[in-house]
Amino acid sequence: MDRAQSVPEDGEGVTGHPESRWPLVAAELGLLALATGSLMTFTRLFEGTTFFWTIAPAVIAAWLTALSLRRLGVAAGVSTLASLALGALALVWYFVPTTTFYGLPTRQSVDAIGELLAVSFGGFADQVAPVPASDGFLITVAALLWLFVTFADASAIRFHATVQAVLPYVALVVASGVLARATGRLEAALAFTGGLAVYVVTQRIWHASRSGWRPGDARAGVRATTATAVGIAAVALLLSVIVAPLLPGDEQAVVDIRSLGRGAGPRTVVSPYVGVTSLLGERSDELMFTVRADTPAYWRLTALEQYDTERGIWTSRGTYRSTDGALGETVDGATSLEQEVELAGLGGLWLPAAFEAEAVDSGIPVGFDEASSSLIARDDANVSGTSYRVRSSLRTSIGPQPSSDDSTRPEPVPGSAEVSPAVSDVAREVAGGIADPFERAIRLQDYLRGPGAVYDTAVDYRSEPDPVAAFLATRRGFCQQFASTFALMARAVGLASRVGVGFTPGDPVAESPGRFAVRGRHAHAWPEVDIPGVGWVAFEPTPGRGDPSAVAYTGVAPGQAAPPEEEAAPTSTAPTTVAESAPVTTEPSFDASAGSVPEVPERVGTDVGPPAWMVPVIALVVVAAAAIIARRWRRRRRRQRILRDPGLGPVAVAWNTATDALRTIGFVARPDETPMEFAGRMRTEPGASELSDLARDLTALARIETTRRYCSRPVSDDDLELAGQLARHIGAAAHEQLDRRSRLLERVR
Repeated sequence: MDRAQSVPEDGEGVTGHPESRWPLVAAELGLLALATGSLMTFTRLFEGTTFFWTIAPAVIAAWLTALSLRRLGVAAGVSTLASLALGALALVWYFVPTTTFYGLPTRQSVDAIGELLAVSFGGFADQVAPVPASDGFLITVAALLWLFVTFADASAIRFHATVQAVLPYVALVVASGVLARATGRLEAALAFTGGLAVYVVTQRIWHASRSGWRPGDARAGVRATTATAVGIAAVALLLSVIVAPLLPGDEQAVVDIRSLGRGAGPRTVVSPYVGVTSLLGERSDELMFTVRADTPAYWRLTALEQYDTERGIWTSRGTYRSTDGALGETVDGATSLEQEVELAGLGGLWLPAAFEAEAVDSGIPVGFDEASSSLIARDDANVSGTSYRVRSSLRTSIGPQPSSDDSTRPEPVPGSAEVSPAVSDVAREVAGGIADPFERAIRLQDYLRGPGAVYDTAVDYRSEPDPVAAFLATRRGFCQQFASTFALMARAVGLASRVGVGFTPGDPVAESPGRFAVRGRHAHAWPEVDIPGVGWVAFEPTPGRGDPSAVAYTGVAPGQAAPPEEEAAPTSTAPTTVAESAPVTTEPSFDASAGSVPEVPERVGTDVGPPAWMVPVIALVVVAAAAIIARRWRRRRRRQRILRDPGLGPVAVAWNTATDALRTIGFVARPDETPMEFAGRMRTEPGASELSDLARDLTALARIETTRRYCSRPVSDDDLELAGQLARHIGAAAHEQLDRRSRLLERVR
């Protein structure tokens, strides 16, 4: 092939008319459908679908980046490196924006992402899908999909390797599927097969459009090929519906990673509050479970007694024994409460019940930890849809406490060193001189929820040197902050304390008296104090919340998150539990027997830095600017090289200028064509009558180019001047054929 002849660039059509562009656009959209379908299969691994809206922007940004770099003519190697660099930058901007320096990643960015990964994967071997979509997992999935999107675009469009482009997605779907349980198999299979079907059909359309059809046969050929591909895709979708329920996996994952490299032994389970908080926000109105009971109460999951000062979270250790139904002893002076619980969207292993549980009747194996009075489903039983009965001793009042004239300051209890002097000093000032333990707890409760306390989900104290002291200085926050601070202050004044997690009573079901619908917005945390001679007693320091069964001794009126329609009313002033998914200082985790599960920190600095939608926009602007500069520089260098070559010269420049202009309207020279054959083909193209002037100029220029290439005599001076004029006429005529958008794009290119 002659050195000066233009060749099709990667990803451009070669059929010779503008209609060939839409199959390429379809093939590109098919790649996006494939990536999106692969992403949807993660519904089997993650709780809920909120993860999709976090990762989908990254998938779209990766797709747009690869598409833009290719269409702007950036070479494959450079395009891949640029796309991966922009992907890394996008992840930093989205997940840890406050660690950047004027938008550029720093060492702190690397450390922050490493911490998120360590937190998520620290307990990976002990978790059972579906799990909360923590940031560490989201970063990993987003990074993998960015890489796969980049690879698939290069493989399918640049190098026409249709099958190879799909292989990474297949591997990802298989790897995620073997770790999941039977739940969601059909939905995941349909999502992936649907995306794959769209990809296959659009690839077939594009490849068919690029075939060397005889004049008049192209449209019919493409239609026939498309019909065949659609039929194959429909059969594949039907097979996925039939085969998906037959895939391995029942109540267990195909591969249980907890059993790899270890025998039977202690298990670590994820904090119940982590699972609950993942359902807040958009899914705050989703039903978690229903309870039928004569009296509303706090439906407790467990209690956390260990405070991690480094991470500012609460953890717990417990030993769960099998039970045949009998649990703890009946509490003296307590009211017996029968509950019928039916689980819905709660998920996990936890079985909610009023504190303290006495007996349980369940159709699945149950484990009970006496120290925390917590119930879990044993042997990885699937709790979704489970119904069970539980009887609890409900403490509705506290008997008279022994009087004491001892006004000495109570000694701190073990664990009080977890709180800073700034916090312990306030605790002693509020309740340190009171001998009665119950009265001490009441004083702390009334102080935290008293005048000046504000329920606010928007605050974030994590950047403070002492987050607990910062919260205490304002008493502005929500349930976890109030409960955690109460427990720490209680320890400073000699009270053994811990943090309970669970749900407020829920909404009464109008058509079923005595039944309560507990939703995501009812998730809650509260402190518990071990009162000598009484036992563990729940208190309520959080404004706007109150246990209806504890009004007699706490003096706090019942309260919980209102339904959405009531929250929106102008007369409603109580904040809602929905936003309890906001950043918090203390976040509970739970260790069922040995070792602790690293908790999932909230996204670092999500309130600072560019918003999520700016990531693909900024990336595209940077890519477009760099590609335009590189393309123009490459064109200039090519023309200069042609002019310096004594065997080429101005006629070769004119020919390349003309063929570049014709490329913009979809008329591309084939490698095996001579200049005259190329010009002759324009006369046979559909709509040739409208291009007669353009075809005439191209034929004249082709004769001069043929002389330059194949004749021994040199091109005359008149023909040299004419070649330049013809190239300019062809460029202007081709420009007139473009629509407004294409003209603008051609100008910047």
